[in-house]
Amino acid sequence: MEFKLDKQENSYGLLTVNVAEADFMPEYKSKLKQYAKGANMKGFRKGKVPMSMVEKMYGKQVKMDTFNEAVGKAVDTYLKDNNVKPLFQPMYKGDFITPEQLGAEQTVEFELLLPEFDLNLEGINADTFNLTVTDADVESTITKLKEAYPTKKDAEEAAKDDLVTATFKAVEGEYSKEGAAFELDDKLAEGIAAQFEGKKVGDVVTLDITSMYEDDNRLGLILGTEDKESFVGQFSIEITKITRNHEPELDVDFFNMVIGPDKASNEEEFRAELKKTIAEVNQQAIDNLTNENVRNAIVEATTIALPAELLKKVYKQNNPKATEEEIDENLAKFEEAVKWRAISDKVAEASEVKVEKEDVEAAALVQIKAQFGNFMGDEDERMGEFVQNYLSAENGKYFEQTYEQVYNEKIFAAAKEKVALTSEEVDLAKFEEFLTAKNEQAAK
Repeated sequence: MEFKLDKQENSYGLLTVNVAEADFMPEYKSKLKQYAKGANMKGFRKGKVPMSMVEKMYGKQVKMDTFNEAVGKAVDTYLKDNNVKPLFQPMYKGDFITPEQLGAEQTVEFELLLPEFDLNLEGINADTFNLTVTDADVESTITKLKEAYPTKKDAEEAAKDDLVTATFKAVEGEYSKEGAAFELDDKLAEGIAAQFEGKKVGDVVTLDITSMYEDDNRLGLILGTEDKESFVGQFSIEITKITRNHEPELDVDFFNMVIGPDKASNEEEFRAELKKTIAEVNQQAIDNLTNENVRNAIVEATTIALPAELLKKVYKQNNPKATEEEIDENLAKFEEAVKWRAISDKVAEASEVKVEKEDVEAAALVQIKAQFGNFMGDEDERMGEFVQNYLSAENGKYFEQTYEQVYNEKIFAAAKEKVALTSEEVDLAKFEEFLTAKNEQAAK
């Protein structure tokens, strides 16, 4: 095959390939013989069908498949041998060749996205945060944790916000449901909670069950049925248990639940460990924000001209169900993502970014431990097995995802060595305010 690469403006490349019959016909004939060995046709023994008939039956499709396969492999080899690195797979240009068009020589063309630009990270500025976790932040977090993880105890008399467990029985009819639980909160219709407050285990409240909630679906969840005809009319509700939330004690059980087992034996150690945990959790958010700022700053400062029509063609291929309106709406963001990919490739090449198998396994270990709430230590003999099973699941899907994650982390690490970061000092409250405002802005 003969190749000609024409690099044009706006990062557009046109690869012309001249294909002779000799480039694919030998392989075509070989494949046809394989078909002939297994061909079945009435009047002939298996494998004894004349080649002319086999070719008539399968020839067009086999020839087309062989042609496409030969061209695809040759293009890949050409790009590799000539160090041509398009951002996406080459896009076929023009109408696809049909089997009837395959003659002595064919010319096919491929469009390539070949960004050429100068990248200089020196002098680019991006914002970041330096978080200081104060004792007040720790105290505020403990208050929230106590509200989220209360101690539950039985109560003698029902009061507002208690959890009431009861047996529901239809006054008329056979419907009965034991162990149904509901809270005496504001979700109940007006006046309903008051009918239960002050009641004890064994007491019975009779009411029209459809009056309990304005939303019948909530009542269905409590009774465990979507059949609304089952809960119509008067019901007797016999209280079998009353549970009340109490503020938990700052004891070892609470420490273990919040930060993991054996990390604190007293309140002082717990507060110190919690302060460290708060910093670590929020540092991940800071890192993500910083990476976003670095990415945006570099893309904005780097001029990369891209071919509009080819960009749209690539987007449509990746999003075949997208409407023209959706394409127009999302094309600008896609162009920005393409630019960042081109920049990432150049950063990776300049900084010799490499991702080793050990890097992927270490990242997977962090993810697995997070799923277990960090209740498993590195020394746990099961961890190695968990890591391998995780990375091999779904035909290596999670390996690819974790590899991409590690690769991106290394790209940003390399970029941040060059970019000037302007740090803003914040406490936890101020940082959370910033995150809330940013999320609200993104939701608009």
